[in-house]
Amino acid sequence: MKNIVRTAIGFLGVAVMATQFIGVSNANVIPLESSSNSFEQPLPVTPAQKEVDRLLKQISANAAIASRHGEKLESFTRSGSRLQYQTHAAELMKAKDAINRMGSDLRQLEDLRASALPWQQAVIDRMEPVLVGLAGHATEAIERLNEDRRQLPSQAYRDSVGSLYTYAQQARTLISVNLDYAQAREKLNRLDASTAEPALSATRDRTSVSPKAAKSLEQRLHSELLKLPYYGVFDHLAFEVEGDQVQLSGEVSWPALKKDAENAVRRVEGVGGVSSDIQVLPLSTHDNRIRRATYWAVYGHSALARYRLNPNPPIRIIVANGNVTLKGVVTSEMDKTIAHLRASGVPGVFSVTNALRVGS
Repeated sequence: MKNIVRTAIGFLGVAVMATQFIGVSNANVIPLESSSNSFEQPLPVTPAQKEVDRLLKQISANAAIASRHGEKLESFTRSGSRLQYQTHAAELMKAKDAINRMGSDLRQLEDLRASALPWQQAVIDRMEPVLVGLAGHATEAIERLNEDRRQLPSQAYRDSVGSLYTYAQQARTLISVNLDYAQAREKLNRLDASTAEPALSATRDRTSVSPKAAKSLEQRLHSELLKLPYYGVFDHLAFEVEGDQVQLSGEVSWPALKKDAENAVRRVEGVGGVSSDIQVLPLSTHDNRIRRATYWAVYGHSALARYRLNPNPPIRIIVANGNVTLKGVVTSEMDKTIAHLRASGVPGVFSVTNALRVGS
C-alpha cells in the first residue's frame, strides 16, 4: 500500500482580496511574489521601521473612517431613501478627507520604504494601487452625485458608493492582516524555537542529525503553510503526500496565496515535487459581503464563539458566487448543525454545503 497522507490546513489571520488618491490617475501594479520569506524579521526594531508601523496603523484607522462613511452612504442609497443631496455630499466629503489623509501618510511611507522591513515594503507597494482605486471610486461617487442630484439615488451612484465602501474595507484589511500576521509569526517563531530546544539538547552529541529531521514531512508542510500571509478564515488548503511528492488542493480568496503556498511547499526539506489543484475564488463584492456576514453569523453564536479562541479557528467559510461551503473540524454534531443553520440564514446566500467534520 502506498503511504498517502491527506492534511487540511487551519488558518491564520483573515483573508484579503486583491484590489487596485484622489487626483491620481494611474498606478503600477506590483507583481505578487511569494511573501512568506519577507517575514523573517516580523517585528520593527529601528526608529524608521517603528515609524512605518505607526503610519500603517494610521492609514488603517483612516480606512476605517472612510469605510464607516461609505457604509452610511450605502444605507442612504437603499430603496425608499429620500435623503437630500446635501446629506450625501456631507458624508462624501468626510470620506474624501480620510482618503486624502491616507494619501499623505502613504507619501511619507514611500520616503521611508528603503529603511522598512521587507514585509513592510511589500505592504507599501501594494497599498498604492488600493488607494488609487479607493480614491477613484470616491471621485466617481462625487461626480455621479453632482450629475444625478435630482434623481437620487441612481444605479451608477449606488455602484460607486458600494465600491468606495468595499475598497476602504480592503485597504484596512490589507494592513491589518500583515500587522496581525507579523505578531503571529513572532509567536510561531518562539514556539518553534522552544519546541526544538529539547530535541537539540537530547541530540547535541549527534551533530549529523538536522533539527528539521525531528519533524515529519507532514508536520513541516503543515507548519510552513500556517505561516503564509493572507491565509485566512475564507481560505482552505489541504495536501496529500506520496513519498516525496506533494499534491496541494483547496480554495483561496486572495490570488497571491496560491503562488505563496506552492512556493512554500517547494522549499520544504524532503519535498521532491509539487503539483497544485488550488482554486482561486472569484473576486466579487457580493461574495465579500457574504463572507463577512457569514463569519459573524457562525462565530458570533454563543455555542461556536469558543472556536475563535483557537490560534487556528477550525471552521473555514468558502464563498463562490453566493454559494457557501463550510469546511474544517468541529467537536460535535450539534456544533456542525448550528454552523449550517447560522450560515443558511445569511441574506444573499444561494446555498450552503456543510462539509464540516466531527472530530477532536
